[in-house]
Amino acid sequence: MTSIIHALSPDKLYLIALSGGADSVALALMMKEQGLKVRALHCNFHLRGGESDRDERFVRDFCQKHDIPLEVCHFDTLASAHLHKTSIEMEARDLRYQWFAQRVQALDAEAVCVAHHKDDQAETLLLNLIRGTGLKGLAAMHPERIVNGLRIIRPLLDITKEEILQYLARMRQGYVTDSTNLERDALRNRIRLDLMPMLRQLNPNITDCLARTAHNVRMELDTDSEESRYHRWLAPYGFSRSQILDIYAHSSNGKQTAHRSPLTAHHSPLTAHRSPFTAHRSSGLTWHSATHTLLLDRGEWILQENKASDNTASQLHIDELPTGTVLTTQDFLNQTQAFIDADSIKGALVLRPMRQGDRFRPYGMKKGTKLLSDFLTDRKVSLLDKQAQLVAVDSATDDIIWVVGREIDHRYRITPTTNRILRLICS
Repeated sequence: MTSIIHALSPDKLYLIALSGGADSVALALMMKEQGLKVRALHCNFHLRGGESDRDERFVRDFCQKHDIPLEVCHFDTLASAHLHKTSIEMEARDLRYQWFAQRVQALDAEAVCVAHHKDDQAETLLLNLIRGTGLKGLAAMHPERIVNGLRIIRPLLDITKEEILQYLARMRQGYVTDSTNLERDALRNRIRLDLMPMLRQLNPNITDCLARTAHNVRMELDTDSEESRYHRWLAPYGFSRSQILDIYAHSSNGKQTAHRSPLTAHHSPLTAHRSPFTAHRSSGLTWHSATHTLLLDRGEWILQENKASDNTASQLHIDELPTGTVLTTQDFLNQTQAFIDADSIKGALVLRPMRQGDRFRPYGMKKGTKLLSDFLTDRKVSLLDKQAQLVAVDSATDDIIWVVGREIDHRYRITPTTNRILRLICS
């Protein structure tokens, strides 16, 4: 399942709209499982008699069992709809979000999270289309939206109903069912119960297709959004929509702190490109397209073209310097070459990629050895650069003589007693 829950900040408080149905129960469990600070909000609209009270009891028991703070609000929805001359459905929605906004402000919460999922998204697009809509209607629901100052987050918008039910089954968690969802008087219910099964016969992946359509429309309309920028940045490099959604979910809570866009950054296709987008402070996550690899390295995105693994592409050139050659400081500062004591070598010098467990003694280290991977980490070398790191080794001992372009082994350095000097160049 792809969810943006893991992109939410563990330091912020999030309110969860908890009805007791499968979707909101799954959302609450996932957020709790992620270690987020949460508080549940339950609305009793008193529209379904004993069933409304049953839902409230379930929610109270659920929150007590899972140690989730809960607030419940009771509404006389029928009277309020009559007073404002609105439909019951619209009045319930308005009452709900007004109360949510009050609680977000009173509790200094980051946002309210609602459990709309991918099937809801597909139904919303069809509902808008049937009623007649423009491009905004075809965009359907946004993963995040601010309505009258209230920040609303939909973390499950890329998860299907089936995935939600499978998750609850694995967790052995029950839920309540709203019987009105099975009544065909509401247009959305007829879309869910009648139209979607018909469309599924024509295309078994209709839910994904409709949700993808809504996403594509949002990307065209909402060109200033962070998600849209990620899409415009990565899609040309062959990354799929689902990959970009997952990459965006690892961004720094959807907030860009850099001033320039990666869309305008110039870089060679053969070198790694560091994006100004910020990300969570973690390392080692990679995504691969047919042509490129994206690495999350210490909170920074690095995009690099895939290159075929061909060890013959690089060659080690070895020269013995004439007796009496004087080396300058500038010679040693040139990292494209290394100078070693020729008489310390036992076999032939060969070039190979670094391996897991490789150790050497960095120049200046008097005793012992150090893992090459630790040495490179200390130098803040990215995972992609580590994977491309070459070493020159003594074939007789497999000792690392030179970490190409970075450091020689202290044991093979030039000393006052050195008689012959080898110059190593990797090209």
